[in-house]
Amino acid sequence: MEALKAKLLQKLETAAMDDKRFDSTLEAMLPYIDVKGLRELPLTLLGRHPDRMSKDIIDKIGADQDLFKIAPKEVQRRIWLSNSNKFKEDVIPIVMEYKNDPDVIRMAKEMSIDQPTKVISQRRSHQSIKKLMDFVGGNLKLYNHIGTYLRSLFLSTNDTVYCTLRFDLLMSMHEANLGAITKADPCHELVWNLDACNRTLSMDERRVENIRKFFDKIDRDDPVYGDIAMILNDPFTSNMIASRLLELTNEVTNSGRAAQTDSTLIWTATMLNLGAHARKILQTQKFRIPKVDAVVTEKFLGVLSNCILDDALNQLQKADDSAELDSVASADGMIESLDDSEVARKLLCHYILDKLEHTDIHSLARTLPCIYQSLAKNSPYDYENPANSVLDSLHVTYQSFFHSFLGLLMRQLQITRFLTSAKWQQVIMNDLLLPAAEIDSSVYEQVILFLSESFRLVASSGKAGAIGNGFLHLGRWLETIYANRPVDRISRKQNAEVREIMTRIFTDAAHFSNGRYRLKVEDAPTALAYIQETDMDTSA
Repeated sequence: MEALKAKLLQKLETAAMDDKRFDSTLEAMLPYIDVKGLRELPLTLLGRHPDRMSKDIIDKIGADQDLFKIAPKEVQRRIWLSNSNKFKEDVIPIVMEYKNDPDVIRMAKEMSIDQPTKVISQRRSHQSIKKLMDFVGGNLKLYNHIGTYLRSLFLSTNDTVYCTLRFDLLMSMHEANLGAITKADPCHELVWNLDACNRTLSMDERRVENIRKFFDKIDRDDPVYGDIAMILNDPFTSNMIASRLLELTNEVTNSGRAAQTDSTLIWTATMLNLGAHARKILQTQKFRIPKVDAVVTEKFLGVLSNCILDDALNQLQKADDSAELDSVASADGMIESLDDSEVARKLLCHYILDKLEHTDIHSLARTLPCIYQSLAKNSPYDYENPANSVLDSLHVTYQSFFHSFLGLLMRQLQITRFLTSAKWQQVIMNDLLLPAAEIDSSVYEQVILFLSESFRLVASSGKAGAIGNGFLHLGRWLETIYANRPVDRISRKQNAEVREIMTRIFTDAAHFSNGRYRLKVEDAPTALAYIQETDMDTSA
């Protein structure tokens, strides 16, 4: 029986058939579609000519999951094109698998990436990308359906993960040499050039010229601006552009020119701004490039340029940690810009990360308070249930900033400075992290996680020496963070995660270096009571 079936399948797959013969053969085979073991026969035949499937056949296969699963991919694609409900039913799990992947979420929060090619490879090799590639095959209509669906999801949530997926799916099509799709996608040239920039974390003159030429070919009010903006709003791309914008601001300022008059700088800021307006462009259907906010060009860039000049002066004077710390002049103008402009937020975040990398505590002391004041001005915020389920760009950016800032602070040079310098602890812990954790649930959890991971990094070897003395403040820090936590904004899930982290800290403190860092009850009474609610023994 199986041998006969195999011969029939081979014949159905290879036999020459005109329309008349196909119709007669299909008529003879269709009755077997309900017979298990033989249903592959009509399905194989339909796979050769999916465009000749009748509505009744499409509906029948689409409604029978067992039948649909064994149908050839060509048949499945024909059903997805005809049945929007079936399309969504099958594509949603793939997209959500990507969206909810912890690694994808973590990578999207990284504002500065050390190994961009590795990160890009990790994203492109994600199972969801592979499944979407298999879902589409070379079918342009299905590819466009997915693009429309991603736009719809982004529009309803403002979650940039859909921008990343839009970017990576197109580049995966490019890497698979599916020219029928890439040639039809009007964003292909842009994405191809941006991908090269992302891999090197730079925008060289040739790539910039290519991107400029791409925009020259786009007509005003062309709907493709919606897709272009989504692509530029991909976090990896927008952070690469922001990094380049910071380089240009440094170059222009140090050469004595006004940042707001430099055409290349303004063009780069405009690209960043276009991405930041992606959702608004799709909402309003006003398909044009928005100008960078005047508050950025007229105020923010000037304030940031003054900071850069102060940095240069401090370098000339060889200011060290003992020198007096200054605050930002015209901080109000900077904070106003941070409230109103994603360009300003991203640019300042990258400036601060650069200064942390170069251990410039004077620059950090001037600018970190601006981040806190902007966050405080826009708090509270519910990360679990944002208004209308739409993510707020300001809080998403600051969440990424704190993630990147604390990750960078974990590096050997930075963590050593932090733990051995009272000034560093004042600027970073007392003036930023503690007050920010008091008003923002994301910062609250991130700071506690940072304390846990940095403590393990430094103290677990038992050879921390003087560096470990910084953790003699650990109990006081934990108590302050927990006692002043934003109670109303902490979800049950987050509360459980934080309790687990804090329990680990107390346990580690009791064991590392023969109990040198053991936390005293008087240093952290409420924090200790909190973790003991789980009846876990942390006194060993």
